[in-house]
Amino acid sequence: MLKSNFLWQWSESIGELELDFNSNLRDEVKQLILNRHLASEKSIDTFLSGEGPLYDPFLFSDMKKSVDRINKAIENQEPILIYGDYDADGVTGTSILMRALRGLGAIVDYYIPNRFYEGYGPNEDAFMQAISDGYKLIITVDNGISGLLEADILPPYGVDLIITDHHQPKECHPNAFSIIHPELDSSYPFHQLSGAGVALKLAQALIGDGLSEEYFAIAALGTIGDVVPLIDENRYIVKRGLEAIRRTELCGLNALMNEAKIDKSEVDEVNVGFEICPRLNAPGRMDEAALAVELLISDDEMEAALIATQIESFNLERQKVTQKVLDQASTLMTPKQLEDKKVVLLYQPNWHEGILGIVAGRLSKLWQKAVFVLTDDHDGFVKGSARAVEGYHLFDLLNQNEDLIERFGGHALAAGITLAPENIQPLEDKLNADLRGIKIQPMQRVDLNLSLEKIDLELVEDLAVLAPYGEGNRPPVIGIEQVKVKNIKAIGNKLQHLKFTIYDEAHQLDAIAFNKADLMIYLTPDTLFDFIGEIKINEWNGNRTLQFHVMDVKCDEFQLLDLRNKQVYEQNREKLIHATLYSEVTETSEISTLIIDKIPSSKEQLWALIKEHPIQNIVLAPLPNHVTFAPREKFITVYKLVKQHSPIHLNDQMYSYFMRIGISKNELLFILQVFFEIELVIIKNGSVFSTDYQMKRDLSEAPTYQSQQSKLLMLEFFELTTWSELKNSFINAREEITHES
Repeated sequence: MLKSNFLWQWSESIGELELDFNSNLRDEVKQLILNRHLASEKSIDTFLSGEGPLYDPFLFSDMKKSVDRINKAIENQEPILIYGDYDADGVTGTSILMRALRGLGAIVDYYIPNRFYEGYGPNEDAFMQAISDGYKLIITVDNGISGLLEADILPPYGVDLIITDHHQPKECHPNAFSIIHPELDSSYPFHQLSGAGVALKLAQALIGDGLSEEYFAIAALGTIGDVVPLIDENRYIVKRGLEAIRRTELCGLNALMNEAKIDKSEVDEVNVGFEICPRLNAPGRMDEAALAVELLISDDEMEAALIATQIESFNLERQKVTQKVLDQASTLMTPKQLEDKKVVLLYQPNWHEGILGIVAGRLSKLWQKAVFVLTDDHDGFVKGSARAVEGYHLFDLLNQNEDLIERFGGHALAAGITLAPENIQPLEDKLNADLRGIKIQPMQRVDLNLSLEKIDLELVEDLAVLAPYGEGNRPPVIGIEQVKVKNIKAIGNKLQHLKFTIYDEAHQLDAIAFNKADLMIYLTPDTLFDFIGEIKINEWNGNRTLQFHVMDVKCDEFQLLDLRNKQVYEQNREKLIHATLYSEVTETSEISTLIIDKIPSSKEQLWALIKEHPIQNIVLAPLPNHVTFAPREKFITVYKLVKQHSPIHLNDQMYSYFMRIGISKNELLFILQVFFEIELVIIKNGSVFSTDYQMKRDLSEAPTYQSQQSKLLMLEFFELTTWSELKNSFINAREEITHES
């Protein structure tokens, strides 16, 4: 039996009468559309066409006030400072407003705080420097809503603050001239814009109908990069933005795509999310994020090409450092330690601060837990990033433990944190205590349950109408039930991925499971599995084939796991968390997975154990390759010698003698113990005496003889029987037990 990592939530099937809205689509695609809660024909048409909605920016209650103040600054030639953030969302939002305000004739510059020395959000030193430099208006992008103290610095100096942000607000809001925040503004119909999306709305309000496609191209980068839900207005921004990127004339974006070897005519949300955005993030992670802004606001091809080359260098460095920290962090917790925790705090003093969020995200996904990755700050504190899977709410958890934290901010599934080093362990203990007794199993919605027969290239091509995919509009997750696997192979530079074939009686499908090499021991032959995952088109040398990307797997059958190879067993032993060794079974043992690490005395003893416990899996571990036993001829030889030379003394000289005539020490002791049990010898003080017992005795009467003979038969059973025959034996035993009960 193999339990799933996720709690699978199957989407309800749509009745035929409800599937008439578009006869050109397959029923499977129609069902997926309706599962996205699009209830009307208009909403469905809007979703498929991508032609809206784009809401009036003046629905933000503070938008007119903000636009009037900016126009006043432009008219009076007051210098404006855009105060951005160092991630992809922040640098794209900053670039949008830089382009917009420059185009309107403003005296404008930007400031991106240093991730390492200043951290996220407004800071007093930067604001005081802005005052000293003569700025009269500061506009934040993708930050500011948590800067209560910093906002209070500005009014005495006659500096106005416009906050544009989308992060989780606290109960109190900053004392700003105006705040444009979709979650705080009930008058705005969509509350899940990214920081770049909010900046786009301000640019839209300032420029009006003249807003060019380049603004949507840049906003799409930030919207995808910040992993906000790709629904409603975000979907419109991304769909329109991707089209704009495919024909963009932005020097910086073209140069960056050239460095990444991306064919811009084929750009999609995957390219942006996994290739472009990591590069926009790289300067801020490794050095200064301003380089990414300079790239996006540049109109000089040579300058843009030079900047793109620098960014590519930072990205390569980022990849190396990330892998190094990931390798180190992943070894700090054993499977047993992970089992007991819902929240994990990992700390090393010299980890690179710029990639902690990436590492936390990967480990959170791998371990299915909330993971904090921390390193030393420059002022005696510890700082880092946290990531979690669905079911957690990091912001709420941290909010409940503010007494242990210096600073924090973020969302449900991502947060940044600063705390004193002595509070690391207390915070981990408290967070785990807060979640004690609460079962957290991430839920995964499964959109369609399909047989292998239904899965073809045409279906996957038809599904493209649902793109662009992202948070809130995930690629369709397909369930495939009651199939077997074959041709299993570990691939990757660390053999961390699995490639195999899923098949039923008439059809088969190539599959790949990324970072799931631990599954290999569970993917046993002739076993029925249920899978969920995404279906992709794999293109290689001009050939297009289907490939199933496995997200999760489960098996409801009893499983026999063959780890008789010593190396394989040692590699996987720690991963068998809820397993009981046969050698350590007691009357009080609760057994779900049994590791046979010792030769059972008999099949009857093993079957009795199975009868007493609801064993789901049996693991065959390496067994001793020898059971002490002796043929009848050796019994005769020993008996004659004892009879002739009684008493014989068990010492090294005697053992050497028997070795010379082909009887090992273990064999000799076994034979003598058998003779003792059937009263043919007496063993006393290391000497063996012959007895005068006259009745003929059978060796099999001795308990030791019976036990060793039975063990020999059991060793042959485990070592010489094929895996299939062994499994059938256990299944038959379980079925007999079921019938008896």
